[in-house]
Amino acid sequence: MKQITLHDYFAGYPNHKDITPEVIARATMLLKHVNEFLTELCESNNCDLDINPVTGTLISGTKNGGFRPRDCTDGAWGSSHKDGSGVDVFDSDGDLDSSCTDALLAKHGLYREHPSQTRSWMHLTTRAPRSGRRTFYA
Repeated sequence: MKQITLHDYFAGYPNHKDITPEVIARATMLLKHVNEFLTELCESNNCDLDINPVTGTLISGTKNGGFRPRDCTDGAWGSSHKDGSGVDVFDSDGDLDSSCTDALLAKHGLYREHPSQTRSWMHLTTRAPRSGRRTFYA
């Protein structure tokens, strides 16, 4: 099964000063949860993980689907991408989002942005939104 590595996660900004030991620790935990979640989701629903042709990984976008430094203008100032607790997984056909349940997210300690706001990716985070809902609107 394909997985997201720390190298993949930080590829957009290798050696950036904002990649602190704390950010690395959060990203390591995030990717452990995300990779286990994706494995179970795909095995249970007979779906496949697609590689993003732009990044060459499971991470969506062109550069900012993994880690984003504090001065990155993509996303909100307090984005989970900026502290190592959020990632966008490539989902061009929506199979991942359509197969996902809140129960599976809870089992793996994850939250996701509502699929209506993420048309070709699945935003996953270990950071609970204010609502506490597993599937939330940003």
